[in-house]
Amino acid sequence: MNKLLQLNTTQKLCKGVLALSIGLFGILVASGNVLDYQSNWQFVQHVLAMDKMESWFEESVLQQRAIHNPTLQTVFYIGIIIGEALFGLLCTIGGLLILSSTFKGNTQHLTLGKISFTLGALMAILIWYTGFAVIGGEYFAMWANKWNGQMKAYAFISFILLSLMYISQAEQQ
Repeated sequence: MNKLLQLNTTQKLCKGVLALSIGLFGILVASGNVLDYQSNWQFVQHVLAMDKMESWFEESVLQQRAIHNPTLQTVFYIGIIIGEALFGLLCTIGGLLILSSTFKGNTQHLTLGKISFTLGALMAILIWYTGFAVIGGEYFAMWANKWNGQMKAYAFISFILLSLMYISQAEQQ
């Protein structure tokens, strides 16, 4: 029985630290976009404007989808930053609650921590899968843009989905 209790504690500790790490990633990404606004602003602007397409993609019908309005581009970028911050905060809160349950034995904190992390992971899915891979990648043809961030988006979301599957699992009793 003692070994199972230790395994349970180790699993919750690992899940809490993993959730905190992912939360830190979200907070750093969002704060980086605020502190160094221009770096990723250029990325968002060029993807939405579709103005840096590969030479073989020129004159495509899809380029009619481009958004050149700086106000709309700014709204998209601020929405991304808010989503990243929310993702980071929810995952951080989830990690702290999971760790709290690990050390205090509060099962309600474990449940709330997993819920918070799951909601944070949902935000990440909306940002990097729906936003970058689906809308950016397919609607704005980012795959044909010199500013292509699809592979990074897939890397982020793959790690977050794997973490979500692990953290969602029940601990060994």
